Amino acid sequence: MDVDLLRPGTVPISPDTILWFEFLLNPSLLQKHLSKPSPDPSPTDLIIKFITINSDQKENDVKAADVEISETKPSFTKWSHKNLALKILSLKVAAHLKWNLDTLEKKLPLPIQVTLLQDLFFITTDTVVEIPAIPDFSIHNVSDQALFTIVLYHRWHIRAIIYRALNNKQSKQQFLHIPGIQESTYVPPGMVDEIIRKLEAHVQNSVNTLNAVLQVTDLKLKGLSFDTFQMLTEDSTEIKQNWENMYPINIEEVKCQIHYDLAVFHLLREDYQEAKNHINQAKEIFYKLDTSEPLTYCRIQKIFLDGCCLACEVPVDGVTSSLTQQLQSSIKDQYVNILQILQSDNISKEIPKVYRDNLELDIQGGSVNRKLVVARDLLLQIQCLNLIRNVLDESVILGDYVSEIQSAGAKGLDMFFWALDSALEKASATDKKYISRYLLYLINTSDLDGLASKLLSNSTYTTLFSERELHEIEKKASSEEMDLPNLLINNDWGIPPVKHTHSTRIEVFELEQKLIQSYDTQEIHETLILLDGKLRMKPLWNVNSCWELPIPLQSVVMSLPRGFLQDYSYVLLAKSRELVMSKDFEGAIEILHVLEKEVQQHSQTGSTLVFKLCKLINWEALLVDIWRCLHAWPATNICNMQNLVARCKQCLGALQATDQVIPRQEIIEYCTVFLLNMAEWDYLTSLEKRWSYTEFAAAVSSVCQDIVKYKGTRKFPREAWDMILAAFGSPRDQPQKRSSSGNSATASGGASRDVIASIAGTLNRLREPMVLTVVISLLARLRNVLRDESSLELHTQYLSLWPAGVPNANFYNIRHIGELLFQLLMQALKYHPTNISWLRLTGDLNFVLGYYESAMKYYLEAIMVASDFFSQPIPRAQIDDLVYRRMIKCCAHLQCYTQAAILCQFLEEVDYSLAFKMAASDQKSCATADAMDAYYHCIWDTTILEYLIHLHTKRGEHHRKQLAIKIIGLLELNSNNNEEIQREAANIRKAKFLRALAKQYVY
Repeated sequence: MDVDLLRPGTVPISPDTILWFEFLLNPSLLQKHLSKPSPDPSPTDLIIKFITINSDQKENDVKAADVEISETKPSFTKWSHKNLALKILSLKVAAHLKWNLDTLEKKLPLPIQVTLLQDLFFITTDTVVEIPAIPDFSIHNVSDQALFTIVLYHRWHIRAIIYRALNNKQSKQQFLHIPGIQESTYVPPGMVDEIIRKLEAHVQNSVNTLNAVLQVTDLKLKGLSFDTFQMLTEDSTEIKQNWENMYPINIEEVKCQIHYDLAVFHLLREDYQEAKNHINQAKEIFYKLDTSEPLTYCRIQKIFLDGCCLACEVPVDGVTSSLTQQLQSSIKDQYVNILQILQSDNISKEIPKVYRDNLELDIQGGSVNRKLVVARDLLLQIQCLNLIRNVLDESVILGDYVSEIQSAGAKGLDMFFWALDSALEKASATDKKYISRYLLYLINTSDLDGLASKLLSNSTYTTLFSERELHEIEKKASSEEMDLPNLLINNDWGIPPVKHTHSTRIEVFELEQKLIQSYDTQEIHETLILLDGKLRMKPLWNVNSCWELPIPLQSVVMSLPRGFLQDYSYVLLAKSRELVMSKDFEGAIEILHVLEKEVQQHSQTGSTLVFKLCKLINWEALLVDIWRCLHAWPATNICNMQNLVARCKQCLGALQATDQVIPRQEIIEYCTVFLLNMAEWDYLTSLEKRWSYTEFAAAVSSVCQDIVKYKGTRKFPREAWDMILAAFGSPRDQPQKRSSSGNSATASGGASRDVIASIAGTLNRLREPMVLTVVISLLARLRNVLRDESSLELHTQYLSLWPAGVPNANFYNIRHIGELLFQLLMQALKYHPTNISWLRLTGDLNFVLGYYESAMKYYLEAIMVASDFFSQPIPRAQIDDLVYRRMIKCCAHLQCYTQAAILCQFLEEVDYSLAFKMAASDQKSCATADAMDAYYHCIWDTTILEYLIHLHTKRGEHHRKQLAIKIIGLLELNSNNNEEIQREAANIRKAKFLRALAKQYVY
């Protein structure tokens, strides 16, 4: 077990151990201890111990020395000799560390750093200060020791803010839970944030002071050494330090360090011009310093200095910018030379793939929203280069690159080979193998016309394949270029036609069949003219029983005068709906446009019916455009989105005007949902609520508006909640209610059928992430309230927005709500498959329903996304202990007890009792022996390994016992590594274990 050398009495100690109070009794022990190669306890541990012991000391202990505070405070503070001696000891240790702020910031908790600097002010200036409210010292007429303290403090002030911003998460404190004893390095939650908040309020004073120090031309600075501070003895009556033992500091080092600290601070504040000025001067001074020997004050590392220079666009001699930096510069300069950079990266594989994926998405999104103007083929070229990079990395290809190349035709294939040629020139043997495998995959699975022929025509590519593979490619190429005989493509076989006569009924039947089969508007036009001269037994709309029009549209068409326009309108409207059913939206819109032009020609007669029909056709075209957009979502570049939004608003505007034709309900609903998906929330909330199918959209829009405005920090209007309750409640004992718009809900049904149908239809058509998040959170909250069992609650964003209870909970069908939530989650993940919150919620829903294997699948998918396929540490803010505990329960229900025991390590505080229970139950584990051995290599907690050794010894399982001993031995060998290396090793074992789980549950 670990022995705390600074806490006597906890365990038996060896004679060589030095206790903290011995440094007080014999001051010479401190110099001897710190001079060791690796002193244990370390210097920073000593500072922590001296300061924490000091803060715990009561004021009435031992005899006290009176110390005047300052002229501004007439009162004085009494410290004991022990208090003062401990302060001096901590300052002597800091002096031994050469006041290295890099070490002090990293090793000391922030409150300890504050106390240390306050003690330094007291010793050097005879002033009691409370950081950050320090007195105004003049740097021109202060003592050497005070000047050193002032400069050190103001440097620390801005660096503390920088360190907090770059290391926002407080590192986990590892300590033993001993009743009545609090760990000295433990910092209560919120204390660090409070200190940083106060420092932020006074930071400008530190910036001004440091700039003033830089302006002093004859600045001289001396450092406080170990021997400067004199220890108190039992006969001391006053505090005296030996200020003669200070050592001179090279002023160039001081200015270089201050310039660098200010540059980093201004970089953090995005004040790039100031940062550039300071880093430029820091670079000039640093290159003049003699770095052959260690510097006494300046702690700048050249690699970090050069990095800051590159960030501020300051040239650095001998440093060439990396491809990643060139990529960022190219993006900043409107994508200049972007293709050359990506081509080079396909060879060096230096730029992280996430940067390249983001580049592709940024250009695609900017082009769609018309916020970015680039060359027409730039996006396709980047997609081809990214495809080649994925092939060379042998990684999963997520984008639909092949479809993009295919849709571009011959140009797309040329660009693909252009990207391939640039990578193939300097490709290794392994890279060539990857390329050949992928080309064979494309030949066998895709419909890229001309791919096989292009490969065979280039000797560079033919060398990539074996003789058998080349034979397969040749067969594919021959099938692409195969010419059919004229006999098969020509109807003239040299046989004279046989003349025969048809009856009128047969001719009508053939024309009707032609009419049914044709989608060519010109051919339909001619066929109708021919049918108009024939005697028909039945109306035209009865020719095909599948030709059905919506009732409002059909009533207008049937009211037209009998003739060509009526038949033509009915057939084309029916044809357009047929094409929509087969997802041919382009063809349907083309037919409707042809019909609209035809009807407009007849509108010159001034017929009200013709004008009304023209309006209805225009709205039908709008509906097809919306269907096309929702079907292709999120590829919204297929149409002008802003124009479509304006048309939807114009359509909904017809509801407000009583003198216009009113669109039919289906079009109104789709327009409303489309505007909801396009985040037109201001417009939807301004609509009149007299139309039931706009109520729910307006209520959801109101919630989305408030979330964007208030970031989910307050409860919002309950309209959406009340409408869901009314729509999905049981009809039993439901009183008649009136909604905010004045529409009454029937007492027998709980809500009007329009409201129920509208809400259900709206949920199935949602696409926008914020809207989906709001509705998902609403349904999840309702299910939690109805289930009312804390251990089976669903967790997602914005649950606190909704009420915590419902009246008459027994009147609601919780199963129906759960099914609706599951359908909505599947729909949301279809369009946004990497949403961590929804993946986790889907796992929760499967967990509470008892589908444990599916729950594990979705939990692991959420972790995969959060950790970038297990390559990064898993963020606790997204994947917390509750997820891991539910995964443990899932594994236990699936009898995968070893997996459950390993997952216990993932908890913030390892649950050893649960881990031991799971480990003891693994005799009937579903994992194979090889898998079990592999799982053991994923354990990094020595306590669990020790229990496994004991368990396997008891059971006589010698193989697993030896395996556990081997692993714990490896961990012991690595125990001397620093905390960062150990944490990285644990992350590697986590990723290895999670990949194994993903192979079992996800793939």
